[in-house]
Amino acid sequence: PDVVSALKEIRRVLKPEGRFYFVEHGLSPDPAIAKWQHRLTPLQKVIADGCHLNRDPLALVREAGMTTESYRQFEAEGLPAVGAFMTLGIARK
Repeated sequence: PDVVSALKEIRRVLKPEGRFYFVEHGLSPDPAIAKWQHRLTPLQKVIADGCHLNRDPLALVREAGMTTESYRQFEAEGLPAVGAFMTLGIARK
């Protein structure tokens, strides 16, 4: 339930040269889709074990004290628009 605390723990256990590889869906830059993500997140949290459609993965990783080494954002094919905006990245301490 506390994603920043979980990410801080990942940061804590990373070796100094370690990397955190992540892929996560998140808040779309398209305002029309983002509006629906905000609306549907309360339901999504119930039916998908706490999953949020409207989080910003890069901001969360940075809030946990990690630096993004590289990342790529894209629309995943074959997924509904409200869950298709993805961030694939590498972060470090």
